Amino acid sequence: ALACSVALKSIELFEEGDYLFRIRRIEEITKREMAGLAHEQIREVRIMGGCVCVEVKNGAALKGYQQFAYERGVFSRPFLNYLYAMVPYVITEEELVQVLGVMREWFSR
Repeated sequence: ALACSVALKSIELFEEGDYLFRIRRIEEITKREMAGLAHEQIREVRIMGGCVCVEVKNGAALKGYQQFAYERGVFSRPFLNYLYAMVPYVITEEELVQVLGVMREWFSR
């Protein structure tokens, strides 16, 4: 009963906060900020809603990224051949641009 009550309240908050609009806006900003990202190690960039994933050809291309991002105020940890972000729907545009900018900066060094 408690889990159901919490789930219903979560759905209510999701609907009242117009999160579908927020998710579309996050996706728009992400597409804008990641447009044209290219590097010899990048296999593919995928964006869907609040998720962005940069797949690299070799995971070694991401070695050191966690520390690099941390030094720039972003907590991120690559996984295998994937550099990704799954941002909260309450993120501000400024914060989102910072996260994505760190990802872009990594490949422009």
